[in-house]
Amino acid sequence: MTDPNRELAEHFSRNLRDVVLLLRRVSADQPITSQQLAVLGSLEGGARRMTELAEEHGVRLPTMTAQINRLERDGLVVRGRDASDARVVTVEPTTAGLEQLCAAREQRIVFLTERFAALDDEQRAALAAALPAFDRLFAGP
Repeated sequence: MTDPNRELAEHFSRNLRDVVLLLRRVSADQPITSQQLAVLGSLEGGARRMTELAEEHGVRLPTMTAQINRLERDGLVVRGRDASDARVVTVEPTTAGLEQLCAAREQRIVFLTERFAALDDEQRAALAAALPAFDRLFAGP
């Protein structure tokens, strides 16, 4: 007997991969990588600790440091120190970094808007109805 949750997870995993690859292709002409855009998205709310960023993105600190080095070199982020612990390195986006993030996000939104327009009303309604389940699924433990 097959487990319906496992079947759903396998199907969802394949579809999620397709969505990620599709959105990466849409952003391929951006001056920074999709991973760097993801880091900028994590910084949208303000300064974050390097260790928090690494954990959120599922990478080791040296990998995140390399990403931040490139973003800093390009003027998209600045490093700082935590006011409560000067040993802690923080990172926050620059105005240019936020502008880059907004431009990439807009490009994706325009693309998805066009794709959604190709669906019929019932299909769009089904996607809209699934959004609360996605919110719960990705809310974490």
